[in-house]
Amino acid sequence: MLYEQELEVRQGIWIDKEWLKNAGLSGRLSVLVQPGEIRILPAREASQPVGTAAGWAVFQALGDDAAPVNCPMRP
Repeated sequence: MLYEQELEVRQGIWIDKEWLKNAGLSGRLSVLVQPGEIRILPAREASQPVGTAAGWAVFQALGDDAAPVNCPMRP
């Protein structure tokens, strides 16, 4: 079910706990902020490591054969 409410930002935005619960979110959360978008996701598990500079170096070593991707760890 879609829940929508238009708000005027004054000092911040409060998201009701019930809305988070209805979205299947609880406990630890991860908030990702990009231009024009904010995402709230379950916190990353230890089994889902964030990319590293070493991983990006390996990807770059593939050269022109590598497929383009959006990598947040660009040096």
